[in-house]
Amino acid sequence: MKKTLKDYFIVLFGSGMGRAIALVNSIVIARCLGVESFGRFSIFYVLMIIIWQFPQSFDVTYVRYAKTVNSKEEKNDFLKSAVFLKLLYSGVMLCISIPLASFLARYCFNKPDIQALLVYSIISGVFLSFLFTVASIFQEKEKFIEYSILNAIYTISIFLACLLVPCFRIELTLNIVVVIYLVTTVLLGIVSILLLFKKTGWIFPLNINVFKRSFSLGKWIFGVTVASFIFQRLDVFFLARYVDFRTIGLYSAAVQMIMAISLMTGSLNGISLPKASEAIRSKKTLRKYIKESIVTTILINCAIVVLIIISPSCLKLLYGRAYLAVAPALRILLIGWMFAVLYVPFSSLFYAIEDSRTRFFVEASKIMLGALLLNYLIPRYGVMGAAFAMSFTLFLNTCISLMILKYRFSKLVISN
Repeated sequence: MKKTLKDYFIVLFGSGMGRAIALVNSIVIARCLGVESFGRFSIFYVLMIIIWQFPQSFDVTYVRYAKTVNSKEEKNDFLKSAVFLKLLYSGVMLCISIPLASFLARYCFNKPDIQALLVYSIISGVFLSFLFTVASIFQEKEKFIEYSILNAIYTISIFLACLLVPCFRIELTLNIVVVIYLVTTVLLGIVSILLLFKKTGWIFPLNINVFKRSFSLGKWIFGVTVASFIFQRLDVFFLARYVDFRTIGLYSAAVQMIMAISLMTGSLNGISLPKASEAIRSKKTLRKYIKESIVTTILINCAIVVLIIISPSCLKLLYGRAYLAVAPALRILLIGWMFAVLYVPFSSLFYAIEDSRTRFFVEASKIMLGALLLNYLIPRYGVMGAAFAMSFTLFLNTCISLMILKYRFSKLVISN
């Protein structure tokens, strides 16, 4: 328990530094751009995050399998497979970036004028994804200090760039902010690719057996990652279709406040993945894992309760009085996250028993329910409808997921 909490707080501190700076970035950008332009930026940012998160499934697969082998050569083979799959994904996304951006702008968001913005968003997300493959190498080794530092480098780089630009008497307009994100992510991506090739050597020929194992588990993890991160941004996507940029800007301030919670859950997920693979070795280690997970989630939920109480003051202090109107929606979102937190450490157990397929269908059903509720509630209740739809979906998904996981383990034979 002591080591788990130590690892958790190391990752929490490192990620916290990155997320805190990311929050500062959003505050600076929101105040410089104004509500409407911040709404446009939020669409850029949401799509970038989704494109970046999609191929994280390949990193998860690497950590899952590399953790169970002792040979450096085998670990390297799994890393080669992860790098190859990510390069393949990146090539496809870059090739379709223009038609995809056009489709999203015209038919999903009903805002054709943001097509170029979406193209830059896709490019940024593609390059950023490679930084987290480098981080996964340290995650697998449970070197959480290095892992945390790498997770924070991106937001620190954006922060420094935002400080540097005004020194040249350049105003932080929407176009300048987008250029900052684009240049920073491309540079970090190129450096990360060079480091990965230095680590793996030439990736060809791939170990076919390793690649098949990686792809077999990875294709479902990819689906889980896609579904999970689409859901997290689903409310902004639907709002972009039904409301104006100013309303999106207001709601995005609430979404940025949720970063404090995603910081804690992301840190928890970072240490849970490698530990879950070891937890299923015996009933004793599984009980220990469950106990540690429950204690950690209780601590996180205590922090959420505090944030619910002080959320209006936080919005007013950080973003300004104009954003205070979204405080009730923020509180509803936070209540939903209290249920979601309970599920985070246990979700890694699906990967430990190599049942990512079941988790994919659970996550896919969450998107369908969320989309139905958002499509019904947003036109009627605006941002309050969006917040309620997301929270109710998180609550229901957590209950269903834990029930399924309990059933799967009742059928699983684990040694004493």
